[in-house]
Amino acid sequence: MTDETNAVSYSPAQMPVAPQLPQAPNLPPQAQWLPGAPATARRLPYGHGKRVFYGLLWAGWTAVLAIAGFASLFGGQVLPGLFALVLMAFAGHYDYRIWTWRARRLLFLIVW
Repeated sequence: MTDETNAVSYSPAQMPVAPQLPQAPNLPPQAQWLPGAPATARRLPYGHGKRVFYGLLWAGWTAVLAIAGFASLFGGQVLPGLFALVLMAFAGHYDYRIWTWRARRLLFLIVW
């Protein structure tokens, strides 16, 4: 026994759609799904310890290049100062990508 007065009929264009699961914004797009795991669990390309170490390393390079760039500019050497500031921008951008899980590979850079 059904109540026909409350029945709703939809055309194919009006059919309700199941809601999509939210995507995790801090995980890289190339992360693969773990077999047998819930839909929200993903495999990370590198661990948290490596991310912190490399993030601090590149933050240090960004700070060193910023200090060297401004010291050169205020010391009268314009071209080396601008070059150091451009390198600082690249190092800072890569550091940002590390902290937001967008770096595909972690690059180790030490200058002796």
